[in-house]
Amino acid sequence: MTNFVYVTYRSTVFNLDRKSVSADDVIRLENSHIMVTVSPATGVLEQMSLKDSGVVVKTDLRFVRYGTRPGKERSGAYLFLPDGDAKVCLLL
Repeated sequence: MTNFVYVTYRSTVFNLDRKSVSADDVIRLENSHIMVTVSPATGVLEQMSLKDSGVVVKTDLRFVRYGTRPGKERSGAYLFLPDGDAKVCLLL
């Protein structure tokens, strides 16, 4: 069974209570217009729900990194010269 940790919008800043959150919990942040679900293990957005329309958008965020080519010509502000394919970053 999944436990839910609710964080409600009280002012211009989310008022987070210090609670013990396990990897089985689900963190939800909401106000009167939107509710978002965040993974407690990674802190990554998992889902957004629009309260007015009932639209639910599930997300699958993954981060990747690229290395740079060795030698004289390297990536810079206007140049993207990776050394190969993207490498997936693991979120711990």
